[in-house]
Amino acid sequence: MNFANTTRRVAVLALMAVLAACGKSAAEKRQEEAATLTSLGEKYVKEKVREPASAIFRNQVVGKGGATCGEFNAKDAFGAYIGYQRYISVARDLTLLAQDVSPAEFEQNWNQLCR
Repeated sequence: MNFANTTRRVAVLALMAVLAACGKSAAEKRQEEAATLTSLGEKYVKEKVREPASAIFRNQVVGKGGATCGEFNAKDAFGAYIGYQRYISVARDLTLLAQDVSPAEFEQNWNQLCR
């Protein structure tokens, strides 16, 4: 076995691995970022509902400034689902459920951050 050829092969394989790892497109990076933000938004909503494990999410988008917007449904104290409600999540302390404020105030925030 030729040491120079083996070293060259290892170097080429290492370079290919590095290039493959760095080769994510801008669309793939945006998709990963959106998935991360959506996951955090779900986590923050679950922290605000009575039965976190029962939370179901739909119609989620990442809006302006990285705000996660969507709808959730979760169980109440009686074990019944409350019906889908909208939410906006920017951070743990900045997660707003439609039930938390007046409809007009929520709509204003929704239009500002989610559209």
